[in-house]
Amino acid sequence: MKDYQVELTATGFMTQVPDSQKVFGALVYLFAEKYGDKNATRLTQAVFKKQIQLKLSNLMPYGYLPTPQEYLTDLMFQNQKQEDTPSRKAAYACIRERDYITFRGLEQAMVKPESCVEIFPYVKCDIRQQQRASIDSVRYNIPGMESRLYSVPTILLTEISCNEKGERKEEPVSKFIFYLQVDDSQLNNDLVDMLKESTRIMRTLILGKRSSQGLNVFKMSKIIEQKRGSECGERYLNMGMLLPDKIVYRSSILKIFTSERRPFAMPGGWDKNAEKYYISFIEQGSIISAPGGVSHAGKSVVSQFNKTRDIVFGDAYLYPMPL
Repeated sequence: MKDYQVELTATGFMTQVPDSQKVFGALVYLFAEKYGDKNATRLTQAVFKKQIQLKLSNLMPYGYLPTPQEYLTDLMFQNQKQEDTPSRKAAYACIRERDYITFRGLEQAMVKPESCVEIFPYVKCDIRQQQRASIDSVRYNIPGMESRLYSVPTILLTEISCNEKGERKEEPVSKFIFYLQVDDSQLNNDLVDMLKESTRIMRTLILGKRSSQGLNVFKMSKIIEQKRGSECGERYLNMGMLLPDKIVYRSSILKIFTSERRPFAMPGGWDKNAEKYYISFIEQGSIISAPGGVSHAGKSVVSQFNKTRDIVFGDAYLYPMPL
């Protein structure tokens, strides 16, 4: 297995932090563009049938890991008395504020979760509203129509650092990465070659809706093969949207995300009359117990809307927890 780190730069705002499913969909689109639709279908079917190993993380700030918030709060409550003290409440709030921390910060927090009040730098995620105007007179070619004001929810990631004097500094995050783990199959080798070419020419990658308005657009800049941490343990930090296969639930710390799936068909957009279909994932930041290793921890499933071609990707990238 080989691990890669793919670096990207956001060219504008984001409506949400792209997850591993969106990254997979974008990569399959680029794969089809370069190698053809039939080979793209071969890739998705090989992933579904586990004929190849392909694991992806969510997009995340460069140099950071998702904070295992549930694990750290559980660990803190185990180490302290049950009554709520002001220091414990402050530590809990600091853990919740730190959506992403560095690897060194993760090591420190695992030894002493209360020390999160002292962990810098970190990245927090805020939801904002961006006001837009819809000029209907131009859209419908009817002069005199009034423009409509509406707001678009956006996500702002802010890196917060602290100097020796205790002065805080906040900077917006624009540089991102996602992690990729693949085996030495021909399909994966073609995928990596495609990524190398895309980063060389700084290819644009669209990872969400409203890209025509400049949202969720990224420039691919670099791909680096990296050495993976030790896997002598059995616990991993989940860094994507995981559909579990062979994990030990009793010794895992899980955070669940449930989404509604609907088919999309132009020009009508989302089919509101379609039967509702829900699927639950294990979110990033969860701690996964996988004694059998990462190759059997996740899986992908068939899409309910196109069972002959499409899949729901759920083989998330798992990072070995520091011992």
